[in-house]
Amino acid sequence: MPKMFGAPDFNPFAAGAKVYGGGRLNPTMGPVDKSGYAERDRKLKVRRNALQAKLKANGKGAYASADSMRFN
Repeated sequence: MPKMFGAPDFNPFAAGAKVYGGGRLNPTMGPVDKSGYAERDRKLKVRRNALQAKLKANGKGAYASADSMRFN
């Protein structure tokens, strides 16, 4: 299974309970920091905009443009 946009590795055949950092068994122990969500959303927005620019350039046939050669 290919790794998608920042998705964690997932193994459906893994055995045992999932263990998070520090030996915790639950992912949200304690207060949740909202700035992490904002940072994640900004990174995804930048990546999505770059990919849309690439698709738009390729659709126009501008294969030598900077937008078209962004991800190789």
